[in-house]
Amino acid sequence: MKVQGWRLTGGIFLLLLVMTAVIFGIQTGEDAVRTLLRSTARCSLLLFLLAFSAASLYQLFPRPLTSWLRANRRYLGVSFALSHTWHLLALGALALWYPHPFVDKLTTVGLAGGGLAYVFIYAMTLTSFAAPRQWLGPRGWQRLHTFGSWYLWLIFLQSYLPRALKDPFYIPFVTLLLVVPVLRLARARRRQNAAV
Repeated sequence: MKVQGWRLTGGIFLLLLVMTAVIFGIQTGEDAVRTLLRSTARCSLLLFLLAFSAASLYQLFPRPLTSWLRANRRYLGVSFALSHTWHLLALGALALWYPHPFVDKLTTVGLAGGGLAYVFIYAMTLTSFAAPRQWLGPRGWQRLHTFGSWYLWLIFLQSYLPRALKDPFYIPFVTLLLVVPVLRLARARRRQNAAV
């Protein structure tokens, strides 16, 4: 039986705790915090991509795995929010314990863009639950999650693309990011053709 629902979210959170313990068991000081930052960013990206592409993957490739993804996209989305909250805490630790050169390189645009990303993350997470979703209404929910997801996609792309241009390690992450619009476009076309 596959792990699903809140057990999935709990399991992912436990893995984040284990990952953090391993990192701080191997490294110390600023190196450990920066490794945690990179690790949580990559975990967040993968969880986000799974949640964001789940419906498209199922419609284009209806298989047991994609059915599981679609059924658990809410829990993957909440897990993404947990992972990126862990990332935010690591950012706070870096700013507090090792402010230079981290704080010196912060820009107003970067803070505003990242801050807005977190606003969307928490708004989308909150409206994943029944009462806030009902309060927002179907149209408001759809707009929030569509615009918020694309905004987060753009933030991830602008973060990883410059790295990929300098370091081949990041090319797979950018490739996965670029596959998502293709999947969603293919899904939209299939739905449009089915409606004709």
